[in-house]
Amino acid sequence: MTDQRPQVSVVIPTHNRSSSLRRTLDALVHQDYPIGQIEAVVVADGCTDDTAEMLLKYDAPFPVRILEQPCRGPAAARNAGASVADGELLVFLDDDVEPLPGLIEAHVQAHENVPRAALVGPYPPMLNGRSDFFNTELRHWWETMFDTMGEPGHRHTFRDLLTGNFSIEKVLFGEMGMFDTDLRCHEDYEFGVRLIKAGVTLIFAPKALAYHHETTDLDRALERKYEEGKADVLMGRRHPELRPILLLSVLRNHRSSSNRLLCALAFRSPGLARKLLVWLKTPLGFLEKFRIRRYWGRILYFILDCSYWVGVKEQLGTIQALDDFLEGHLDSSTEKDSIIELDLHEGIGTAERKLDQKRPAGAVIHYGNQLVGRILPQPGSEPLRGAHLRPVLATKLARPLAKALVQEGVMDLHVDAERLLAACELESVKPELFDATL
Repeated sequence: MTDQRPQVSVVIPTHNRSSSLRRTLDALVHQDYPIGQIEAVVVADGCTDDTAEMLLKYDAPFPVRILEQPCRGPAAARNAGASVADGELLVFLDDDVEPLPGLIEAHVQAHENVPRAALVGPYPPMLNGRSDFFNTELRHWWETMFDTMGEPGHRHTFRDLLTGNFSIEKVLFGEMGMFDTDLRCHEDYEFGVRLIKAGVTLIFAPKALAYHHETTDLDRALERKYEEGKADVLMGRRHPELRPILLLSVLRNHRSSSNRLLCALAFRSPGLARKLLVWLKTPLGFLEKFRIRRYWGRILYFILDCSYWVGVKEQLGTIQALDDFLEGHLDSSTEKDSIIELDLHEGIGTAERKLDQKRPAGAVIHYGNQLVGRILPQPGSEPLRGAHLRPVLATKLARPLAKALVQEGVMDLHVDAERLLAACELESVKPELFDATL
């Protein structure tokens, strides 16, 4: 029976982390999936350590294919590995990600259940006992992201496409044009945009679990932010509809004096901005020593934003070019036309089925003659599904829904509505609360 399971190619780009790479390969040996249906494709991207030697000596129960290339970045490395892979299914893992035994099986089962899909599995950070402010902040960021993706009715966006633990059918990957090699980071986000536009289903699979042996420090985070600044400009050029939601737009439109100062400094004197990054790293250590976390966090994000602006400046050149860039986004007439009306008086189940059939960008929700609210189109987000409706009604639209139900005479003002409104004060409201009334 094992030969009926899909052949899986695990593609691993790596750069000068042979010991971490070995840990990833060792974990693949212990997968629950039939070992004869697995191959590893390792792409050594500009490695100058002992990666190649380690791989040649590595004794694995599955084929390990080795590609060496000049340092061209993770997008080019993943594309190169995918191009020579024999598997029907591509599973991309980073070289610092340790897959748990059920990871490949979870990826395969999800694709068997949902055709034409892209799947992301969680890989929460393992910080190996490091509890300093920076690593605690890093862990919180990763865990919050995966927790959000795992919430019932989560509406996926392009930012949910994370290549550290990601799978897609090889044929579909080729049809989508693979990763954009002009991007040194956020190539996963850009690929996510194209997947959503093409109607590919994004899946988050909690059982496809791995651990991320995170080693990022402040210097690497600053360099990453610089690359993100450059990448966001390229993203906005390729997908103009995203410009209003990119970080550079959020920061530019923020009215704080610090944001205006950072933007002006980065564009008018990027050399001085880089010096500021160095100077401000010193008080971070002082603030951590005395456990002054609030001001430590302010300075951290100040210098991260500064590094980001330097990257933006390198791509755009002038503040005028930045403003022209932000004003040049395109309104999507397709999204405007893809807004449907939902009447909850017909029942939530009917509304959910309508969303699944139409897959609109947004919705206007009524209960009879009463307006409940709107789910607005979101650039870079998947079209609405039926599963998205109840979580919105149970949180953002709970109060206007209760008001509409009272005005339509469905609920008693002093009994049902009071109970519903009280429930809305909770951090999470169970969608089942509405089952009895709709």
